[in-house]
Amino acid sequence: MIGIIGIGQMGKPFAKNISKCGYPLIVWNRTIEKAKSVLGPGIDLADSPADLAKKADIIILMLSNNEAVEHVIFSDNGIYPELNSGKIVIDMSTLSPTFSIDVSKRISKKGAFYLDAPVIGSVPQAERAELTILVGGNYEKFNSVLYIFKCLGKNIFYLGPNGSGLSMKMVNNVVMGGNLEILSEALSLGESLGLDRKTMLDIISLGSANSRILELKRENLINNEYEPAFKLQHEEKDLYYALDMARVSKTVMPATAVIHEIYKYGLSKNKGDRDISFIFKILKELSGKD
Repeated sequence: MIGIIGIGQMGKPFAKNISKCGYPLIVWNRTIEKAKSVLGPGIDLADSPADLAKKADIIILMLSNNEAVEHVIFSDNGIYPELNSGKIVIDMSTLSPTFSIDVSKRISKKGAFYLDAPVIGSVPQAERAELTILVGGNYEKFNSVLYIFKCLGKNIFYLGPNGSGLSMKMVNNVVMGGNLEILSEALSLGESLGLDRKTMLDIISLGSANSRILELKRENLINNEYEPAFKLQHEEKDLYYALDMARVSKTVMPATAVIHEIYKYGLSKNKGDRDISFIFKILKELSGKD
């Protein structure tokens, strides 16, 4: 039995795609109505994280941050007491690598195994099972659950020991968030100089300044539509974690530090639940142009 804890924007398509592969599931979510939204033949509802861990041999977590994972695993009604040598925890949340390594050590005391397996891609890719999955942890256990990853993504990478998948996710999201912030600065400047936004994007996309994030967020930026596929607050969190790892590893990241402050400003204005592309509107506001 496979269990999923966290039936949100990403956990919901996870459940549907694993079920499509023919594997029985049990699910739990803090907001029970979200968990109920995926119930059907072969998908049951757990009473609690502990109940799910008692019934599932493989437990997938897709949660918002370190604190949520800590609670689901180690709280009074968490999964930890039910873990044993027959269980594998696949944590697909984006967390601090340092925190994730600590979790893996605590879980190993129960004889269970823990894989960090964050993803690259957002809701559309999750719905189409086209995610890129970045895995750290025991290689033998990675191979034993590869069939599950193949239900969720099309590019699956084993990166090394625990924390390696999350380290790669930090690298990716530094580039993604930085690209989008710089693109947004450039568009804001261009509009201040009288240039049309769509025309600028058309021209940028033709040359070396083009990027995958431009392709993904082009329509959001043209139409001022910011329904979240990947929330601004999640990018802020990932940049925070990356900068924390930079401090630990004594790596200089001055541009990332400044860019993080722009995303953090968006959270202070209660815009964290908007799409990451809303960073453009934040920059326009800071310029007094919006």
